[in-house]
Amino acid sequence: MANRGATKRRVSVHSLESSRHTPLAVNAGCRDTLPMASVAQHNDLNNVRPEPCITVPARAIVALAAGMIAAWFAAGSTGLLAHPLQHAITWVALIVTLLAAWPENIRQFGTWVILAVGIAFGLIFTASSVPTVNILAVAVVLAAVAQVNRGLTARVMLIVAIGAASLAFFRFACDSVATVWSATDGLGWLLGRIVGFLVGCPLSVGATYGGLDFLVLTIAFYVGWLICTPSPRKSRAIGGAVAIAAGHFAYLTILAYSEKFLALLPDVVLTPLSDINNVGTWTWSNGLRTLVPWNVPLLAMLIDCAIVAVMARGAAWLPVVEIDPEKLKKQKEKEEKLEVPGSVLARDMLFRFGPVLLAVAAALLGSLTLNRSDLRGKTVVAYDQGFLDWHKPEYDSPDDGRFGLLPTLIESLGGKFIRSQKLTEEELAKADVLLLIHPHKAWPAETLERIWNYVRGGGSLLLVAEPAIREGEFSSRFNDVLQPLSMEVRFDTAVPRVGNWEQSYEVFSHPAVSGIDDLENRFGIQLGSSIRTRWPARPVLVGRWGWSDPGNDAAVTGGSSYNAGEPLGDLVLAAEQPLGLGRVFVLGDTSPLQNDSLPNAFPFVGRLLGYLAHRPSSPQTLWRQILTLAAVLGLLALLAIRPAAWQTALSSAVFGIAILCCTAAGYWSGRVLPDGRTGAPGGKNSIAYLDASHLGAYDADSSVNAGVNHGVAELLRTLMRQGYLPLLTPDLTSERLERAGLAISIAPARKFSPAERAAVRQFVEAGGTFLCLVGAEESRSSASLLADFGFMVPPSPVAPGEDSQEPEPAGAEQASLDDEGTRQFRFYAAWPVKSTKSGEKRLMGMSDHEDWAFIYSRSVAAGSFVVIGDTHFASNENFQPEGRTDHDRVLFWRWLLSRVVPDQKKWDPSPASKAEMKEKASEEEAEEEE
Repeated sequence: MANRGATKRRVSVHSLESSRHTPLAVNAGCRDTLPMASVAQHNDLNNVRPEPCITVPARAIVALAAGMIAAWFAAGSTGLLAHPLQHAITWVALIVTLLAAWPENIRQFGTWVILAVGIAFGLIFTASSVPTVNILAVAVVLAAVAQVNRGLTARVMLIVAIGAASLAFFRFACDSVATVWSATDGLGWLLGRIVGFLVGCPLSVGATYGGLDFLVLTIAFYVGWLICTPSPRKSRAIGGAVAIAAGHFAYLTILAYSEKFLALLPDVVLTPLSDINNVGTWTWSNGLRTLVPWNVPLLAMLIDCAIVAVMARGAAWLPVVEIDPEKLKKQKEKEEKLEVPGSVLARDMLFRFGPVLLAVAAALLGSLTLNRSDLRGKTVVAYDQGFLDWHKPEYDSPDDGRFGLLPTLIESLGGKFIRSQKLTEEELAKADVLLLIHPHKAWPAETLERIWNYVRGGGSLLLVAEPAIREGEFSSRFNDVLQPLSMEVRFDTAVPRVGNWEQSYEVFSHPAVSGIDDLENRFGIQLGSSIRTRWPARPVLVGRWGWSDPGNDAAVTGGSSYNAGEPLGDLVLAAEQPLGLGRVFVLGDTSPLQNDSLPNAFPFVGRLLGYLAHRPSSPQTLWRQILTLAAVLGLLALLAIRPAAWQTALSSAVFGIAILCCTAAGYWSGRVLPDGRTGAPGGKNSIAYLDASHLGAYDADSSVNAGVNHGVAELLRTLMRQGYLPLLTPDLTSERLERAGLAISIAPARKFSPAERAAVRQFVEAGGTFLCLVGAEESRSSASLLADFGFMVPPSPVAPGEDSQEPEPAGAEQASLDDEGTRQFRFYAAWPVKSTKSGEKRLMGMSDHEDWAFIYSRSVAAGSFVVIGDTHFASNENFQPEGRTDHDRVLFWRWLLSRVVPDQKKWDPSPASKAEMKEKASEEEAEEEE
């Protein structure tokens, strides 16, 4: 009978070998695990005596250090780096790990299979934009290396693999459990304050610059190292802990003194403006200035790697007991009929399948976000008091407005937009989303009370702030609305290190942001304010690589530099908090909603409005946070209590796949698909897409920036003046194009797939207009699409062996819009376009070369396809002078669109006056001099 009701079964003890491991210090890394519960029993059975403690081989130390470096680079812990470079360095480190820990039994087929599968998962995971998945790529590869090795090399690799998995779990918990992020941010702040106080230099950092990623992985190795080294461990434990603490103290000290270090460097060497052929001047001091303090965490990585290497090499390790296969076989035969208690079987099942099940559960609870971005039947009420301008760009008007396109986007998603002066109870009763954009006047007490009651009753409030302004009777009043909450907009400017926070975000698991990458600032945030949050407020977007500049000078002047003591890194840019039955979402910058940024940020804005209107479940809700944290801790505990390389690899792979699936589900469920077929003036479809999914030859920065010569801000403004809502589309699918009226492709570097080409043809035949801007040097990727519509731009240069003639460039060819020749403009770098079918229409070419056409159009069913043989014809540089709505290059687009968009009345410019022609000649002379 089983004791206390426990059941017994007649099974083979060998079937439990994966769950009845001996301690990591004895047999970790062995290919076969042990069925017995103690080392003494194992030695007695196999007549094996433990060997003296041994030293880790040098190659294992190299593999250990390279594996840890790979994990930190995958996590983005080492400072500001472009994501492609970050992934490349990760794989360089992994290759070093593979070479250093190359297994001795490489000729066995199973070894090749394990390595191939591990590397395959690593490649797939590092292609993701989710940092947790990137770290899991390293964990899978390191676990695979541990599985195919023997002895201490296998043991060391298993420890670092579990450490990498622990780092992945830590980062996942930070991004999915707001309380964990807040706690780690507070810990980083505390470490910075302590070090700043001790060294006499203020330091304000969060988890990123506080180096918690380095501590997590280093401490994970430290624990494994203590277990795997012999007793007594007390002095070794104290020495290792002191070394880790001292190394981290040294890193934070250097970070605190980074500003003083920069002051010791020579002055910045600038490139002479007259030297137009010089793309930049490099000096060692200029190079260092780009790294400090942004990449100072690299020092923490080097310090921790050195400490770990000394710890691993300097200590004697417990031996790894190799199992004699023959003796193990005999032992299994003896134990074939052994009765095993049901509790043992349950424990076996827990350690066999528990990690995988917990990995799936953690991913579902912590990263699955289902959302709807359509606003059909929903109403957005905007408070019409504040620093607002609801105008759109128009021809013959210098006012480009600020928020004029936002109502158009809401209506294209099926929603209703209402502006309110009073926010009466009747108006709030109609609101699914209440929008407050930078209120600037004192709030009547009754209005604030109505707003709070509206939210407590289940409403959604979107409060959009920016650097506070105090001008006479006007003063920023967004914090008045936040009085009942644990959020406050700081009086500062959150300044990104590069651009507009590109590749500098930490994106949390939230329906409004999950799945949106930060490669091209799809969130649209530029120079806003940071948000101070306390529990139960939840960060949604955090800027990792930037600083908080006090006041609003950085936003007003556009210039700022980091000073010691200013908050460095981990600035909350968007946050949310429940209030009663409703929720309040705070955005620290108005830029995403503005006309200039909305074309790029519309996926974020649309998903945010959809989330607030529909109020779906979020991983940031309290019950999901608790269960997510419990699942992550349980997963880590199961992997650590009975470590095994195959289990670490399997659990990490399943966890990564589950996160990718959940992220993809959240992205596709919340995909923003504006529809311009209804409500457009004159029946015209108002959606114009600029293809941003094929690596087009333009800068995606949609803000007006004189330094972005190959940007498209001026093109987008011209489309706005034409009555369009221009958007940078992340894909070209029939589902998206059928809702649009105009689409533009600018010299893609990636070829169009057959499905995309079919979608474009379907779009044109249904009445859409597709414009393809491409010169000969970039035409190869567009060749198949052009051929579908009977066009070609002969490629240049012609490769040796190709049976084609090198095309002749036309360069900055001049053309005219009117018969008098007074409305003239220049191409940027024109190339001839060829027609391979009849029925084309020549719109622009050289007057003395009838065969030389630069712009062709062709009617296809109800729509038209247009080719412009100039890659950068629509670039900002070719639209100069900036902002002139009467400039001939702007007028050209008005002229062209009136001819190629179906059912549009043709428009012709009036001839230029002599004064205009004289002014234009002066401008051209100035351009030539520049």
